[in-house]
Amino acid sequence: MSSDHPSDKDRPNSGQGTPSPGGPGPRAPNRYPPGYDPVTHVYTPPIGPDGQPIYPPGYDPVTHTFKRPESAAGGAIDHEHHHAYGHVPPALDADGERRTMLVTGASRGIGHSIVRKFADEGWRIVTCSRHPFERSRCPWEAGPEDHVQVDLGDREQIPLAIIDIRRRVGGRLHALVNNAGISPKGPNGERLNSMTTPMHTWMQVFHVNLLAPIMLAKGLFDELKAARGSVVNITSVVGSRVHPFAGTAYATSKAALTALTREMANDFAPHGIRVNAIAPGEIVTDILSPGTEEKFLPLIPMKRLGRPEEVAELVHFLCSEAASYITGEQININGGQLL
Repeated sequence: MSSDHPSDKDRPNSGQGTPSPGGPGPRAPNRYPPGYDPVTHVYTPPIGPDGQPIYPPGYDPVTHTFKRPESAAGGAIDHEHHHAYGHVPPALDADGERRTMLVTGASRGIGHSIVRKFADEGWRIVTCSRHPFERSRCPWEAGPEDHVQVDLGDREQIPLAIIDIRRRVGGRLHALVNNAGISPKGPNGERLNSMTTPMHTWMQVFHVNLLAPIMLAKGLFDELKAARGSVVNITSVVGSRVHPFAGTAYATSKAALTALTREMANDFAPHGIRVNAIAPGEIVTDILSPGTEEKFLPLIPMKRLGRPEEVAELVHFLCSEAASYITGEQININGGQLL
């Protein structure tokens, strides 16, 4: 349900190609510099025979950031054919065009993990967030150039953002991932129910969680059609049952997004565009409500909370050719929480 960074105890061991316990399958081969943890962005350099640390090209040991490599000609390297983590070959479509995706709510949590996954696979990524791009937290290639800062709760900003995004993607968009979502709390952090949620909060939540996804999909329809693209809406387990922490406006907006996914799938399918949804359960993030683990672990058959990386793997699958005949579906990823 939540959407921020995993805790240290759930952080995967970077560089391992073994399957995650209960995850969708083996991870892709490691494409990060040795010693770099892609979840926390902490870098521990290996030690050479002389006892000194060995830093990879582009790494600044003072600021602890990776700088964009220079081409042989001395200029900035062409981001169409470069990936900041080990020169990953670009992911190409059937026409030889690099695959491009747009993901909202990309500055943290599940959205952050989705971007890392697709960057790992060689996609070009356009990110969308109400926060400015943070190079220190998001060291993937072409990040600032392909970031659109927009408040999805502002109906006047979205049309302008769509114009900007269309200019950036250049005619084709292979994937749109509507991940952004808000779940306001009361003045003291309490859950807002159907009787205590102010009307302006209802409007704000529905604009971000429900209206922004369809506005973006409609506004980018031509680009999605040209690429025979895929839309993935991130819904939630709370859309199907009352939750002790998620507010009523958030829950009903996610239920509505599930219904919208079905309607969009029917409307977009004749144009070669697939539309699906993913409903995460309790996902480990740093904004997870206190008491979530204690309350829900006994109710989850797998006896653990989920990780953002597991959601990202499923998003990538739905945007791949392996899911070319899947549309109109909502896939639960919750460790059996709804059984």
